[in-house]
Amino acid sequence: MCGDLDEQDTESERLYAAFVQAANEAFHEAVDHRGGSRGCLGVEGGEPGARLSDASLHRYMDGLFGDILNACSKDGRLADGPDRYRVLACQSIVLARLAGFLAGRLDLREDPLASSIEALMAGYAPQSSPHSHD
Repeated sequence: MCGDLDEQDTESERLYAAFVQAANEAFHEAVDHRGGSRGCLGVEGGEPGARLSDASLHRYMDGLFGDILNACSKDGRLADGPDRYRVLACQSIVLARLAGFLAGRLDLREDPLASSIEALMAGYAPQSSPHSHD
């Protein structure tokens, strides 16, 4: 029995290590390291009534992704050993709840559930690109 627990701990640590590696790669690919997400929301030219450009919105999305991924990684490091994996599993549930909460407040004619599920599945795929904004 004791060997079974050691195997589970080793597997949890291996899975968490794989997350850390993938998170570091995704973070460095997706994020403009000069200020995270919040610096991207200003309108072009600062004119009253000007609209947020698609490029600014996409930079914001990449920055927000990086900010949240960085927070999840930092929080996981606060736990010890196999508990890091448990924290990671809980984070995915919380973020899915948040995605559902946000999508539930959008115009249903835009089919926000389909967009959210598409993004969820893109993130679930191991070969997914962090720059998918469609």
